[in-house]
This record gives sequence, C-alpha cells and structure tokens, in this order.
Amino acid sequence: MKFKCDRDAFSEALQTVQRAVSSRPGIPALTGVLMNASGSELVLATTDLEVSARLKLDVHVQVEGVALVPAKLLADMVKSFDQAPVEFEEEGGQARIVCSNYEGTLRCLPAEDFPALQDPAGTRVTVVAGELASAIAQVGRAASRDEARPILTGVLLEITPEGLTMVATDSYRLAVRELTASAQGEAKALVPERALAEAGRAAAGDERAEAELFVDQSQVAFRAGALTLTSRLIDGEFPNYRQLLPERYENKLTASRTQLLDAVNRVGLLARESSPVKMEFNALGVRLSSSSPDLGGAVEVVEAKYEGEDLTAAFNPGYLVDGLKAATGERVEIEVRDGLKPAVVRGEGEAFVYLVMPVRLPAPVG
Repeated sequence: MKFKCDRDAFSEALQTVQRAVSSRPGIPALTGVLMNASGSELVLATTDLEVSARLKLDVHVQVEGVALVPAKLLADMVKSFDQAPVEFEEEGGQARIVCSNYEGTLRCLPAEDFPALQDPAGTRVTVVAGELASAIAQVGRAASRDEARPILTGVLLEITPEGLTMVATDSYRLAVRELTASAQGEAKALVPERALAEAGRAAAGDERAEAELFVDQSQVAFRAGALTLTSRLIDGEFPNYRQLLPERYENKLTASRTQLLDAVNRVGLLARESSPVKMEFNALGVRLSSSSPDLGGAVEVVEAKYEGEDLTAAFNPGYLVDGLKAATGERVEIEVRDGLKPAVVRGEGEAFVYLVMPVRLPAPVG
C-alpha cells in the first residue's frame, strides 16, 4: 500500500484512534492500528477487545492495501513531524514513512491477526452531537470507578421513540439526563463509562452535527462525523433508579450557581472524608462550614432565596462540586428534606437531575 496525506489530519486521526489501543503486551496485534487504503480514503482501526475505534480519513491513495502498524510508535512519529505532507508506503512487512527531510521505517505486525470488527447494528438513535457530548459530561462523573462493582462503572442508556435517557450512579450520587432524540424503537444498554467518554469527546468536535447510536444485544456503536466507536455492553441489571427519584421537596434553595460552587470549593478545602461540608439553610440563604482537627475550619455565607423550614445537612464536598459543575445555567436549585434524605441539584431546565447522599452528622451531646 502507498498513500500521501496531510500531516495534521493524519496526526489527529492517529491520536484519536490510539485511545482504543490495548495496553496488553501479550497480544501484539492489539497494540497496532490497522490501516486500510482504498479509493481516496484511509480507514484506521484499533481495538482492545472491549472498545474499538474506526476513523475515515481523506488521503491520496497511490497503491491500495492493508497494513497493521504499531499504533503508539506511529502516532508519536507523525506528531513529531514538521508541517509537511506525509508519505506512507508498506511493502514486504515493513512500512516506510517520509516527511520533509525525515525518513523512517517500522516493522509491521501480521494484519491477519487483527480481530474482525462488527459493523454498527440494532436500534438506531439520532441526536444532536453537542447535546450528546454535554449529556455524557454531566452523567459520566457519577459513574463508579470501582471495578469490583462493574455494573456501577457503566452508564445506563434508555431509548424510546421519544428520546434518550442517560443514568449513572456510584451509590453515593445519581445523575440523570434526558435528551431529545429520534429513535427507531426501544432499547436498553449498560455502557462502560470509558467508552461513553470517548464518544462524548468525538461528539464535541462538531456540536451542531448529527450523531448516531446503534444498540443491539451485545454492543453499542457511536458514530460522529468520520469516527465510529464500538463498545461491548456490561452484563447485569442496573439499579431501579426511578424509585430513588423523589417528588419535589418542600425546602428549596435558589442561588447563583457560580457563587455557590466557589463557596463549596473554598470551604471544602478544609474538609476531609470524616468532616464534610455542613450546610445550614435559612431565610437568608445558606451558611457553609467545615472543620478539621488537623487543619482548621472555614465558614462562608451565600445569600440566596430559600423557601422552607430551617434545617442542616452535610455533604461530601467533591460530590457536591460535581453536581454544581454539571448543572447548567446561571441559577441552581438545591432541594432538601432533612439531613438524612438525598439532596436534589437542578440547573435551569428539567433535563438534568443530580442526587447526592448526605453525610450523617454526629448527634449533639446532651
């Protein structure tokens, strides 16, 4: 095979698909990028058997063919090149790469060892790419990072003809985002957060474009522009999150999202797992405080509109910050019932809901 292409486009494509390359050295073929040149395009493919990526790139193909090249080495090589066209030629199991005054060779891997990748299939959903990227960023932060609980490391996708709902929880917080979408049927899929994050990164590249999702019994595929990402699904039953969503609470704080976020960040600096941020809600707004025997203490008052009874609740500052960051708009609502029930964080609009469990405060002495 032989082709010539733009250095920047080639480098960006390699960096994109490289994120699906396996880090397991025991399977050499999975450390490579499969390159298929035909017609006027080059298709790059990588996989770690869980997530796969395919990207189409316009190039000048001189000789059609297929080659499997060490992905990281090629990506680093092209990234280091000067701004000049890149020429690639593979023959006899060896690749020759030329750019400006540089010429290098790479030993190819056996292309026949690269696993066959399935084409997208199943229930098809179309959604605005920018909205998909935003939803993934909002929900993905609530997924667990604990591999011992694989079901909670995924994001639930619920598809109906009316739209798409994304849900994630690590049992300490719950994030739900509803999206307007066009679907050809109904489906459910539990997708690894890592794969969804890659899809969100791809969708963010062209916010007004249309992104596609395909869900079948064993995999989900995302297509945004020239990139197609495919992921295996997580086996198991996701918790019934709908029973966790409360009716609206009687007590509601409405505040500047930025002011409240900054205050939680500042006061949270002196909080530890055993000493969360305490929030005292009253008619003037909310008083935040934290203290640590080893570090000290902090107090900050945020003036805001509060409707309801005076009450006190405490939260992990990191979880609270995540919810405030994920909410959209200038104003944010925090609904609370008491110090034992989860608080509900809502931005402007009803599409995103974030629940965060409180931290039980020690009972007062006496």
